[in-house]
Amino acid sequence: MKKILILSAFILTANLSAQTQESTTRKFIDDAQFTLIEKDWNTTAEFYSGLGEFVKFFPVEITNLKSKTKVKALQLDMDIKKPEVFKTAWVGLDEIDEFIYFIEENVIPNLDLKFKKQSAEYIFKAKEMTFSYLVDEKRKRVSITLNNYDNDGIPNYYFWTESQVNKIPYLLEVLKKIK
Repeated sequence: MKKILILSAFILTANLSAQTQESTTRKFIDDAQFTLIEKDWNTTAEFYSGLGEFVKFFPVEITNLKSKTKVKALQLDMDIKKPEVFKTAWVGLDEIDEFIYFIEENVIPNLDLKFKKQSAEYIFKAKEMTFSYLVDEKRKRVSITLNNYDNDGIPNYYFWTESQVNKIPYLLEVLKKIK
C-alpha cells in the first residue's frame, strides 16, 4: 500500500510539472533579485470582447538590475470576467520568430477565408499562451488562452472575440518590434 501511495504521488508530481511551463522571460524575472520592466505603450495590439474583457499585447525589455543583463519579450495582459481576474503572461524571445511565422504564413493569408459546411482552426502554442484563429461558415474568431504556468488550480484562462479579428495585423506589427 505504501509503495502504491509513493508511486501515485510521483506520477501526480510528474504530471503537474509536465503541464506547467514557464517562459524564458518568466524564468529570467524570477531569477533576478532586482528587475526593471520597460513597456512600449505606443506599440500595442488590443483585443476586446463584448463583455468588456480584453487582452493587450506589447513589447517589453526586462533588465536584471544587478547583472545589467537584458531580454526582450512580448507581454500580454488579460482581463476576464469568469473567473474575474487580471493576469500577465509572457512570450519569450525564443518563441517570437515562430509566432511571427505562424501569423504571416497561416493567419494573415486566411483572414478572408470563407467556408460552407466546414471549418479551419489555426493554433499557435507558446509556453504560457495559446493563440487560435477559427474560421467556419458563420464566423471568424480569435481565442487566446493562458496556459497553466502558475499552478493556481485553474487550468486555463480563456478570452475570445469575433469582432476583433481585423486587429490581427496589429499583433504582427507588435511582434516584429520585439526582434
